[in-house]
Amino acid sequence: MKKTAFAHFMRNNVRSISPKNRINFFRQMAILTKAGVSLLDTLKLLKKSARGHLKQLVTDIVENIEQGNNFSTIGKYYVKFFDKTMLSMIKAGENSGTLPDSMQQIYENLKRSSEFSRKIKGAMIMPIITFVLAIGVVFFMALHVIPSFSEFLSSMGADMPALTQAIVTFSDFVIAKWKNILTYSIVVIVTFMAAYKFIIPFKNMMHHIFLKTPLIGPIILYSTLSNFSNSMSRLLGSGVGVIDSIQISNESSKLLPLRKVVNRAIKIVTSGGDISTSFYEARFIPPIFCDLLKSGEMSGTLDNTFKHLSEIYREEADHKVSALQVAIQPIMTILIGGIVGVVAGGLILGMVALWAGQGS
Repeated sequence: MKKTAFAHFMRNNVRSISPKNRINFFRQMAILTKAGVSLLDTLKLLKKSARGHLKQLVTDIVENIEQGNNFSTIGKYYVKFFDKTMLSMIKAGENSGTLPDSMQQIYENLKRSSEFSRKIKGAMIMPIITFVLAIGVVFFMALHVIPSFSEFLSSMGADMPALTQAIVTFSDFVIAKWKNILTYSIVVIVTFMAAYKFIIPFKNMMHHIFLKTPLIGPIILYSTLSNFSNSMSRLLGSGVGVIDSIQISNESSKLLPLRKVVNRAIKIVTSGGDISTSFYEARFIPPIFCDLLKSGEMSGTLDNTFKHLSEIYREEADHKVSALQVAIQPIMTILIGGIVGVVAGGLILGMVALWAGQGS
């Protein structure tokens, strides 16, 4: 499959194939191949209904196979669509003649991961919107409501209480410096995002902070352990070697502290040791995870053990997400209520001071 350097770059960095289309692709692949349709005929059928970048991908796969290559070789051209776990499962399915089963496993894994990611995003979107709304309310009151009230009190010659004066002072500061506040906020956010993306020690530090954050930390840890265990189960069950499975599963993990643990496990296993040794040494890994992993090593059933671990920690993550959803509503209510209450209290105290002054 001869392509120009630019075409290789575009395929390697294609991002416009939606997760929904990705899941649907493997679902259709599993259904048709399990029904006895040949791989090439299946792809030609999918090519007819595909659109955009997905159509180009299927076209390239068809060309690749017609030239005598394996399905799995397309992965080097579409690294954003086929991760290493998928490619290893596809390659194992090709070698063992169980490619339809591999397609089914990939589909189920993608579907489950998508549903869980959607659940986490749903739990996080409301507090983010609420927080942004709270900031908007503060700035609106500081820029429009409080100045008018301050002018009214000043025109009446009233002495403002300490809380009212503090609120007015804050309003004056926002009015005078709002451009600087906006500029510095953007600079801080952009700098943080750049440091998080490009400076590994900073990213590692932030991951440790995330893990220690109440409500959020357990969700991150349990979902990552579940994904890692699921990848290990799929790869080992497909016949991929232990060390290769660990390396591939670790590359798909985004949590740096866990990647460090797994990298140490690779060295231990290479020298003849147990995977669980490295996990026992990590303080943030739940002891039950290490115990079950050790049990699987001793019984020689690592693939089933990792499957059970994946299910256990996905359920744990689901419970933590539900707990977050329950807890976040009163927290956000208290936050916004507190902000509005302080401002309203300051304004009321100002009016009371005005009336008291007029009465005297």
